[in-house]
Amino acid sequence: MTVAPPIPDDITSAYASMFQSRKDLAELEATTAARKTELLAQIATFMKVIEATAYGLDPAKIALAKTVIDVRGKYTRGGDQPSVVNAAIRQLATGIPERAIYSDLWRTQLATKNYDCWDSQRSDCEYGCGPRHGYINFSIGLRGDVREREVKALTADETEAALYYLTRLSDIQASEASAFRKAQQ
Repeated sequence: MTVAPPIPDDITSAYASMFQSRKDLAELEATTAARKTELLAQIATFMKVIEATAYGLDPAKIALAKTVIDVRGKYTRGGDQPSVVNAAIRQLATGIPERAIYSDLWRTQLATKNYDCWDSQRSDCEYGCGPRHGYINFSIGLRGDVREREVKALTADETEAALYYLTRLSDIQASEASAFRKAQQ
């Protein structure tokens, strides 16, 4: 049961009390909103593991791969997207880029772009750059902290996880989309 505050004797006290109560309410709402965001993030993380397992995926390999590679956009297998995935797999497996300068994961992101009436046209770009025309709709690259390593190499476990991730990319993205939907319920 909430106890009603005492009624102020004057208007100055009433205003001061009202403004203090609004401040306290705003602080409570901010704290509650922050906690809600924290709990929703936890639920989403748990749902990703649950859904990955339901799809027959290895959550540990997925987590390790995400510390090494950065995949942006939805893999639809449309246009030149398969060539991007294949080029990344080839370089990770062999250490040899598809093309020495323009398709080396240590220097460029492998990507496709949408432009005018062309969807998913191959468009590899240096990190931090984009195409002159159109926009990147799908890309695979190495994370910034990985690219900054003194020795330009991945560990055997990182390579295995990245290859696993790219090989199962469609299933991983489907499981993550499912996890997102279920976490919002």
